[in-house]
Amino acid sequence: MTAVAVGVFGFAASLTAFAGATGWGCDHCLPIYYDCTAANPDNRDGCLAEFWNCQTSNGCMITLPPDY
Repeated sequence: MTAVAVGVFGFAASLTAFAGATGWGCDHCLPIYYDCTAANPDNRDGCLAEFWNCQTSNGCMITLPPDY
């Protein structure tokens, strides 16, 4: 039982390290913002709110998009 628990913990730790190394949590927020502003040019504030929601839900630092 202990060996299984240690194995599961090690696997979870390796997935966490891999996710941090790939940057998936933060890199995908900016293209989503650009897609939103392209589809809704009059709703930049709403797109910005979605961008910040994406960042916070992935544990990223809150930033402004480069074009804001």
